[in-house]
Amino acid sequence: MDFEGTRSHIIDMVFVICLMFLFIFSALSVITIGANIYQKNVTAVDDNYHKRTACAYITEKVRQSDVNGGIFIKKIFDQNALVLQNEEDGILYNTYIYDYEGNLMELFAMDELKDLYPQTGQKILELTKFDIEYVGDDTLSVYVILKDGTEESFLVKTKSVSEE
Repeated sequence: MDFEGTRSHIIDMVFVICLMFLFIFSALSVITIGANIYQKNVTAVDDNYHKRTACAYITEKVRQSDVNGGIFIKKIFDQNALVLQNEEDGILYNTYIYDYEGNLMELFAMDELKDLYPQTGQKILELTKFDIEYVGDDTLSVYVILKDGTEESFLVKTKSVSEE
């Protein structure tokens, strides 16, 4: 009987099976590591987006409305709100940016309207606190606390000065 030939085939078969399991284990390890790295990147990008959105949104709105003193701060809904005023066809319109029930809101209305309701504004971003004030004749200080507790404060310089 030739037992050496049979053993060699069994050892070859066991070696191939072990090699296959090693390959499967390596492939699953690489996939798991890649998924973890991807998840960390998605979380970092999402956090960065929320942190920068409030700053970028308010700064861009101020830049768009920075004509003839059309930017001022007004106390509405028992808080300071950023008011961006523009004129179209001889009628004054105001865009109010304020905080309401944990959201940064934007409300567009005619200047002559006196009864404004905070819930009618458009939700822009979830946050905990929004405060704005002048720190000079032409510089706005904005303070925001985001939903995750991150505090952001920044200054926005205006080119035109409001008479209000």
